[in-house]
This record gives sequence, structure tokens and C-alpha cells, in this order.
Amino acid sequence: MQCKDIPEKPILSFLNERQKEGKNWCCWFEGFENSIGQAMPLDTPEKIRITKMAKLIKRGLVSGCGCGCRGDYEITDKGIELLNAP
Repeated sequence: MQCKDIPEKPILSFLNERQKEGKNWCCWFEGFENSIGQAMPLDTPEKIRITKMAKLIKRGLVSGCGCGCRGDYEITDKGIELLNAP
């Protein structure tokens, strides 16, 4: 599995819904209500989850920490625009 195999729209949708619920940050750790892994294919390795999120941060679609220490992922305005694009 590679980062390119993971679609970004489900991740952005997950982050957007969390934000609407007032839960403004998400982590990459499994087993938490706010785990970004819920928006990725089952059994996505930790390294791939962290790398995918770092790539989304680099593109400006998500904010947070891309090093893997905790995450704190939030959707950005640019991410919302992409999500709402036809």
C-alpha cells in the first residue's frame, strides 16, 4: 500500500464533519474516536497514515503536525473548498 492508494476526499470529509461537531483536531493513533484511520482503508499502516497526512498538510488541505508526534489534524479552508468542488 502507498499513499497514492488512499483517497483524500474521505479524509477531508471526516475532518470536516469532526469540525462541524466542534471536535477540531484528529490524531493518527488507532482506537480513538478522533482517529484519522477511520477515514482510510482498513489496516492502513501507521507509517502510511502519517505520511498521507503530511502530504495533505504540505498541499495546504489540512493543518496539524506532519511529523507523527500527535497529529492535531484539522481541515483548512482550502481543504473545504476542494471537498465542496463539483
